[in-house]
Amino acid sequence: MELLKKNNNLEFSDVPDFQGWIGDARFGLHQLSNYFNKKKKYEVLEIGCGIGLLLASLKAKYPNIITQGIEPYKGGFDRLKATKNLLPKSINIQYLKFEDFKPKKKYDIIYSVNVFEHLLNWKLYLDKTKEWLKPNGINIILCPNYSFPYESHFKIPIILNKKITQILFKNKINKFEKEKKSLGLWNSLNFIKMRNIKSYCLKNDMKFKYCNNILHDIVNRLDEDKEFQKRQNFVGFFAKYLKKFGFLKFLNSNAFHFFHPYMKIEVTKKR
Repeated sequence: MELLKKNNNLEFSDVPDFQGWIGDARFGLHQLSNYFNKKKKYEVLEIGCGIGLLLASLKAKYPNIITQGIEPYKGGFDRLKATKNLLPKSINIQYLKFEDFKPKKKYDIIYSVNVFEHLLNWKLYLDKTKEWLKPNGINIILCPNYSFPYESHFKIPIILNKKITQILFKNKINKFEKEKKSLGLWNSLNFIKMRNIKSYCLKNDMKFKYCNNILHDIVNRLDEDKEFQKRQNFVGFFAKYLKKFGFLKFLNSNAFHFFHPYMKIEVTKKR
């Protein structure tokens, strides 16, 4: 899709983090593409779809899919008129919380990219999405894993837990939220850990699968996506040397999965 090609158009120079959104959508498209076949029809739901960049990109690549998105923050995206004109009118977005969503159909694929860590009631999210899936449907979750002691939004180390980290980095957190006009971002983070998701799934008739290729993919993104590299400079520097000296294969063994910095999880119904 033309939209996801590098775009230096001055039309978007006043849109905050637009290039970051492009990079995130390109990454999401790469992660989701292997779930689709161009000859088949799919009912697809994105939760936390933003302005719909990833939905529109999937629709362009797989014309047979029927897309739907929900996004809770209507007010913020209404101001970005320039980006709205880029998206086809066929992209259906409802501005509401997932708790208030009442679908009239079931979905083959439900996914969220960098959304799950902001859900204060993530258990309800898993329960709801389980109800919305078709019998053979799949729920794909891409988000940070807080067993890894680093908070990627604020670029700070995690010291023991969220509360202590907030006390130690209070000034940096407040400064970041003001500069990025994202007041409340810290409070929205649930510090979710992969083992928490796995435990809940196994106790509630859901199958859990961790896609361990995500470690290589996220490290490759640090090499290829300059905007992402800029946002995660510390982790990027660390990952670069892990890759250079061949440690990634070692860290990708089963013993270390729970401590990977980023996770890609597939949740399905137990048959």
